[in-house]
Amino acid sequence: MPRMFDVLRGTVKNNDKREGQEKKSSAGDLKNSGGEKKPASQPLSFPREILTSAPKEVPSAEDHSLTSKKLISAVRQHGVDSHEKAQNLYDNAVAVIREMLGKISMGEDINLYNHKLSELLDDVFNQLVMGDNILISVYEKKKEEYYLPYHIVNCLLLSSIIGLNMGFNKSRLSHLGLACIFYDTGLDSLKEIICSPSAITREGRSVIDSHIDKSLRIAERIEGVNDVVKETIRTHHERMNGAGYPRGIKADEINVYAKIIGLVDTYEAITHIRPYREEVNTHKAVRAIVGPMKNYFDADVMKIFINKMSVYPIGSIVKLDTEETARVISAHPGSPLRPVIMILSGADGSPVRERTIIDLSKQDSPSIKDSAQP
Repeated sequence: MPRMFDVLRGTVKNNDKREGQEKKSSAGDLKNSGGEKKPASQPLSFPREILTSAPKEVPSAEDHSLTSKKLISAVRQHGVDSHEKAQNLYDNAVAVIREMLGKISMGEDINLYNHKLSELLDDVFNQLVMGDNILISVYEKKKEEYYLPYHIVNCLLLSSIIGLNMGFNKSRLSHLGLACIFYDTGLDSLKEIICSPSAITREGRSVIDSHIDKSLRIAERIEGVNDVVKETIRTHHERMNGAGYPRGIKADEINVYAKIIGLVDTYEAITHIRPYREEVNTHKAVRAIVGPMKNYFDADVMKIFINKMSVYPIGSIVKLDTEETARVISAHPGSPLRPVIMILSGADGSPVRERTIIDLSKQDSPSIKDSAQP
């Protein structure tokens, strides 16, 4: 199987100081593609400019440096996207991150662990190229376990999807992947606060904010983590409108990797259980991101996230207007309200005996009424 990520083996150099900076968008008003069929029942509304436009194409001038199309073709030719394989890969990724956090807490030299992180990034890339099965694990409940390793892996998966769909080349995917692995490692030393069953106090929030410096100190000990990755870790809580921290920078002062992680980190955090609150369902989380929070995040990153992941993300559970319950198994770029679903239970709540898969983008009925809890 081809190996994509050599940054931890010392082959990616810190010689592109402009690479981490997002190019300013010059696109005008967005137009409806006209290809999306109207659902039979009216779904909750989302801003038209977010939902009706496919993300901008990567300029052809960058084609020579994109993640190799030949490599992607080879991965697909030699791999198989099965739920079992994807689940094993996800579980292994969580185990690797859990072990890494343990080594950090013991003060061990993580550079001796770099080969495992390199293999993890390779495996994640290969699986995401193969298909969507691994994303189902992102939405499984994990109430009884320490959540940080899952959070890091989930953000790595979702961020990598955005990066792939932005046409990131090998170097950029490496930078994004490394930033995802290390950006929240500083939270591990704050377990007592983040795992507290009580709501976080203002004083506790101030301590949690210090995780950025803690994560940076960890990353600075790792060979192959360059200035672009460090700047991403430093700025992943900055926001487009200047409302973030620690520096209050905004817009193009924030590099593209931090823009991606900032959105994914927010989405992933609010869609999962915390000791002091229940999770918010995926639909409401997306509504918040494209609604009240839309000025926090980069518009191009939001478009790619919504168009790729769907308003109803892969793996999430939805209720249909027929009162049936279904799981989202695939999303259509440009048709985020009409994903591919698999029926789980009938209108009376009884499990279905035969697997029924419906591509909602190809028919008017049924329609998704709302997100549902598993």
